[in-house]
Amino acid sequence: MPHGRRFRDAWFAAALATLGALPLAAQVVDEGTFNVRIDGQLVGTEEFSIRQSGTGANQETIATGRVQLRLPSGTLEISPRLRASGPGADLVAYQVDVGGDSPRKIIGTLGSGRFSARISSPSGEQLREYVASSGAVVLDDGVAHHYSLLAQRSRGGQVPVLIPRENRQVVATVTSRGEQNVEIEGSTLRATQLIVQVAGGGERRVWVDGRNRVLRVEIPERSYVAVRSAAPR
Repeated sequence: MPHGRRFRDAWFAAALATLGALPLAAQVVDEGTFNVRIDGQLVGTEEFSIRQSGTGANQETIATGRVQLRLPSGTLEISPRLRASGPGADLVAYQVDVGGDSPRKIIGTLGSGRFSARISSPSGEQLREYVASSGAVVLDDGVAHHYSLLAQRSRGGQVPVLIPRENRQVVATVTSRGEQNVEIEGSTLRATQLIVQVAGGGERRVWVDGRNRVLRVEIPERSYVAVRSAAPR
């Protein structure tokens, strides 16, 4: 095997290791299920879990999820896994497995101002690398729980955003619309509405509670709505 290939394989094996499980003492920050609707029709669910261990500079965060949608264009399955470190949940590594009619896998790490990723699909393997600014967060398309880490990073101002499945970084402008009521399965919850305007994309409306737990996400241009199936505990 060529030396360059062995080096890349070792590097991505290390990337996978950074996405390993947290210690058993890890605390659940949030977990639950979103019901996903498009054009008002229920098309699937997103199950997720966000866990943390350690404190201060030693804090580690793992966010995992499973999205299963039945769309007019076919089925879509997304299984993201994100690892972040420190009190600001700085991105360390990210993996996403995309199933359904167009399967592929992306494994990437953030370091030295670059996001480096290996993309595997039935047609072969590709390597991608692009600029990733300090404080960047992941907003993978169709993954509602990622907005929790965005809300933790900022509730107003500009935030660099990585979109791994599009191999690019953009800037999102976050604006708070203040507190509003959100209805979840008969419960009325107070939440802050955030408007997230992603450069080159549509507006996203996100409702988070006082602990940055996402309750509802809307993307009007896609007629996409994700709402918690039950109020968080």
